[in-house]
Amino acid sequence: MNKTKQMTTLAMCIALAVIFHTIENQIPIPSPIPGYHLGLANIVGLVVLYKFDDMRMMSVNLLRVLFASLLNGMIFSYVFWMSFSGVVCSTLISILLKKFSGLSCVGISVAASIAHCVGQILIAMVLYDQALMVSFLPYLLFMSVPTGVLTGSVTSLVLSRLK
Repeated sequence: MNKTKQMTTLAMCIALAVIFHTIENQIPIPSPIPGYHLGLANIVGLVVLYKFDDMRMMSVNLLRVLFASLLNGMIFSYVFWMSFSGVVCSTLISILLKKFSGLSCVGISVAASIAHCVGQILIAMVLYDQALMVSFLPYLLFMSVPTGVLTGSVTSLVLSRLK
């Protein structure tokens, strides 16, 4: 793929991830944790990881959080930092597991979902100065598995169609 086509494709991936991120914020999910989402935007990041490389995944995910927060008027708010910390943790775990484990796309997605929740809890503990935020972790981890399976399964389907 030449540089122009690659840059255009990655720009489209960022735009699609921002759209998923924004739409996802409008979908109410019955959950004991406020603000819980399915992680649909992570599908785009995983596709980029498998079709391009780890640095491009990191770029797409970080730019997605930055642009979506900017468009939603939440730039540098608590919501931004929660999303940012979660995406950094999930992206790093995805990259490491793809390089050093034999996990499938679904397995990596579940691990990334768990890492996202752990990252958010850690930053919430810092931002709100509340160690009790860790009490949300069991609920988040329980809900991370089905959402990780969903996003990983959709990613696998997308990757099979892109070949």
